[in-house]
This record gives sequence, structure tokens and C-alpha cells, in this order.
Amino acid sequence: MRYGLVLAMIIAASCGAPARAAPTAPPLISAASLSVHLVTGASSDAQERSRLPALRDTIAGALPDAWFTATGGRGKVSLRTDADIDIELDGTSGTSALTQHKREGKVVSRTIAIHTIESNRHLSVAELMATALHELGHIWCCYGPGTADGHWSDVPTEFSPVGIMTSPMRCEVAAGSDPVCPTIFSDRELKEMHLTP
Repeated sequence: MRYGLVLAMIIAASCGAPARAAPTAPPLISAASLSVHLVTGASSDAQERSRLPALRDTIAGALPDAWFTATGGRGKVSLRTDADIDIELDGTSGTSALTQHKREGKVVSRTIAIHTIESNRHLSVAELMATALHELGHIWCCYGPGTADGHWSDVPTEFSPVGIMTSPMRCEVAAGSDPVCPTIFSDRELKEMHLTP
């Protein structure tokens, strides 16, 4: 690839939820066997509103393999309506985030909102998939020393397909192509997710 044709793109909208002080609490969810319910949200943008069902179906078809690959073959995702977590594709511009719903101080459910527009740009399936993996990763990662607000403190200066839990997320795009974003959890991320032997 020629350097003139490659641009490092930073996706700031990949995550920006309120500060995460610790990994999630019960109900426990295992990264080894996770269930997801994908739904579409509202959009005031007519083009995006018509795109949401196809995006949902494409991501639903690709997410099980993407999770398996991202976890080095250690994790499985199933899609069902009574899932561990709901992922809503929100056809607006905003900051995608994991929200934990609590009752009497205990986590009772979780929802991920993924915004499909950044400023005026409609995000690609690859960008949305990377965002879904990143937000799912927040169920377990990243807390304690070497982290800030649920992300690793040492932000990479160059693109790498390995290492999803940074903010901002660094993607790479060649002229005329969709962005390529990190899609594989690093060893330290897998450790946080309890997916190492």
C-alpha cells in the first residue's frame, strides 16, 4: 500500500460513556458464551432510517463469526430475543456506549447504543462492527492500573488490527475503500475478559 493512499482515521464516536470505574457486576455475562438481541432505533434522517434494517441484518449475520475471531476462537455469540444484552442501532450521530441498568444498586440489564452516523457521514458496516465489539468488550474491560475511563491509557500511534479497547479507536482507510478498524482483542484484553487459559 502506498503511503500517499493510506490515511489513519480516528473514530472518536466509538466510545464515550460516563467514566467506568469497575467491570460490570451481576447478572454475570460470560465472554465465552454471550447472547445478543439486535434492534433498530429511530432516525430523523430518511436515508439512514431506510438503511437500518439492512445494517441490523448484516451485523446480525456477521457478529457470531466476528466475536469468535475477535476472541481468538474462545468466545461465542448467539442471537436471540431473550438475550444477555440488547444492541440498538441508533440512526443518529452521537457517542456509542454501553449502559448498565440498575435496580437497588445492582445491574439488572445492559444495553449498547451504536450510533450509525458520525457528523454527516454514514458509518460503514466495518466501523459499526468494530464499535459493537468495542462496546461489548466494556462488559469486562478495562479497569485498574494502566486504564482510564474503561480504556487502555497507552493509545497506539499507528494502526493495528489487534487491540480493540482504546479511545479513540484508530482505523485505517485507503482512498476509495471502507475504513479498516481493529477487530481482534489483544492478549491483555482477553485476560480481562477471562478468556485466557
